[in-house]
Amino acid sequence: MRNVNSNVFRPGVTQTISATTSSAATSNAFATQVNEVMVTATAACFITFGTAPTATTSHVYVAAGTPYFFRVSEANKCAAITAASTSTVYVTELSR
Repeated sequence: MRNVNSNVFRPGVTQTISATTSSAATSNAFATQVNEVMVTATAACFITFGTAPTATTSHVYVAAGTPYFFRVSEANKCAAITAASTSTVYVTELSR
């Protein structure tokens, strides 16, 4: 029997969000059959997911330079906001 690591993904499309103190979202929804994404940011920010998401500073905190993995629903988007500065947020679709 072969040992398969369930945490191994194939990277797909990467979208960027220019996050500021106003919420901004990815331009496109996640592709069909995408259920995981990796999010990294150049500065601390807060993110959320949904069909028309609006991020607030009450949402999930993402530290700068640290990759975070999230389960998502296909056709959703990611939105991000910062508390005081700007950040480029990279959202990479993952598949198996």
